[in-house]
Amino acid sequence: MRMKVQMLEQAYVLSGLSIKDVLEQKFCVFDLEATDDQVENAEVVEIGAVRMDSTGIQEEQTFHTYIKPSGPIPQPIAVSTGIYNADVEGSPRFPKGYGMFTGFANECIFVTYGGYEFVLPLLQRECARHGLPEPANPCIDIKAMFAGLHPEVEDEITMEMMMDYYGFETTSHKSGNRIGNYMLIGHIWMDMMQELKARSIQHLEYPEPLIVKRFQHPSKRSVDTGSRKVRFPALTDSQRKIMLSILVLFFLTMTLTGMVDLFTFRLRWNGGLSGNGNPALLIVFLLVPLYTVLLCLTGAASCYFFREKMRDGWYSGGMLSFLVVMTGTISWLAVGYYYRIFHDLVGATSESGSTIFRFGEWDQYSNTAFINIFTYSLGISLSLLIGYGIAFFTRKQRG
Repeated sequence: MRMKVQMLEQAYVLSGLSIKDVLEQKFCVFDLEATDDQVENAEVVEIGAVRMDSTGIQEEQTFHTYIKPSGPIPQPIAVSTGIYNADVEGSPRFPKGYGMFTGFANECIFVTYGGYEFVLPLLQRECARHGLPEPANPCIDIKAMFAGLHPEVEDEITMEMMMDYYGFETTSHKSGNRIGNYMLIGHIWMDMMQELKARSIQHLEYPEPLIVKRFQHPSKRSVDTGSRKVRFPALTDSQRKIMLSILVLFFLTMTLTGMVDLFTFRLRWNGGLSGNGNPALLIVFLLVPLYTVLLCLTGAASCYFFREKMRDGWYSGGMLSFLVVMTGTISWLAVGYYYRIFHDLVGATSESGSTIFRFGEWDQYSNTAFINIFTYSLGISLSLLIGYGIAFFTRKQRG
């Protein structure tokens, strides 16, 4: 009798599964990633696998490949899985990738999680779409096996539930990262085989229908095609600290820039000099290193933000044009303000008719020619533009 899976609204019915001498078999534990959580909309983008038998996982016999889908990977899926369009660029299409996988699995029995609900139906759909034979390997879904071994469990059987039952740390399981789970699936299946052995179960057979609850929670990775709402990756603790540092440095350096202007002397109404010494220079010594750190952090944040966007195939000529125009406009204003300062001083220090003739290149009357709101904004704008450029040229590198 051939295995049959009948999908119901909130469960599925498994029948006809029969694997003789299950503890003597060889297994291929695998998992995959796809472009959607719904089988009818999904394409495989990654397959990972490891071989094992009842003696343990053969960690030296692993398989992994990316698979290039027919279209771009939606950004919510890329964010959830960590697989971006740049990652699959140059990877084989499904027929070749699937062929490599079946060659690795050979005649092993498949073992996976969620296999009857998603993994096998997706492989079958992909094979049909590409005119390939469906996988002939028998398949064990550890979710259904746990339901068969523990009929007393009435709740939906999750990976976390099985991990808790078999004594695994639940923190080692990262939701949404299926490829990172195939080793974990193998360890759970290993414990299940020990349970089969302890119960003296030699053959894995379900002649009678087995009802298993389906995954009922709304998908966190499905794509809303009716809107452009996109979730950006949540900030890590270190990234939050960097953002906080940027804000603190921004307000601090803006304040210091204003103080430079405050302590820069102006000419008297009759054109005479109005003070000696350059107290603003002390502020400059504090401002310059803090401002340099701010520019570095701003450029790094800009690079991170734009590179995350570009990994999904996003590129905006409008954004680049905006940054270029903004930088050019601020540069023009900064140059104009520079010449205005020295015009009011009737020339630079090297000009004999200047009010500040023979003063130092940096003096108490011309501080603001170099440090002002325009030069401050110009540095920020340049750091954003440089971050964009670095992101563009490194966008194909995997983070």
